[in-house]
Amino acid sequence: MRGNTRLTLKISTTMLKALLKHKFSASLFFGSFVLIHLLWEYFNGGVTTHHLLARADLPGISNWWGLLTIPVLAWITLNRIEVRRKKSSLSTPDFSGQVIRGFLGGLIYGLFLAMLWEFGMEAYMSYALLLPLGLALVFPVYRAECLLGFVLGMTYTFGGVLPLLIGPVLLLGGVIIFKGVRMLYLRLSEQFRSKKSN
Repeated sequence: MRGNTRLTLKISTTMLKALLKHKFSASLFFGSFVLIHLLWEYFNGGVTTHHLLARADLPGISNWWGLLTIPVLAWITLNRIEVRRKKSSLSTPDFSGQVIRGFLGGLIYGLFLAMLWEFGMEAYMSYALLLPLGLALVFPVYRAECLLGFVLGMTYTFGGVLPLLIGPVLLLGGVIIFKGVRMLYLRLSEQFRSKKSN
């Protein structure tokens, strides 16, 4: 079991180093998924346009925009990760594992929301949108890799723009809870324990 963990950390470290070393290529790699999806749409009835709040009377946003937004988001994310890596006190494998877990967590969450919509369970989406705020009490869900995973997970269903309107709101809530509410709780509980021990 320990050998598998080490192998996973080694693979994630190698992947992260490659992504950070070749940010432009990595951004194009993420954009290529959008291009494949758009080509499929184009040859199967046309590229989808998504309307704000799913209302036809509001402005529509074409999925073509994903060719711009996803590579740019990937570039910004990789730059943010590189800056954070230089400031981090964590070892390289631990930092890499943290980044990969954040990305995969965001991806799974984005796919989960997209599936709720695809299977006609959009009534549950308002509750599901609260999930990151609850997780923010324990995990730093506000990081750039979480946003990239989240947007990629939702791109097939909602395109490459609408998730970018929702994601930053969730990240802001995550920052407030993780760095504000959580820290306040930890500080108060520490003071309570110190008073109790006295």
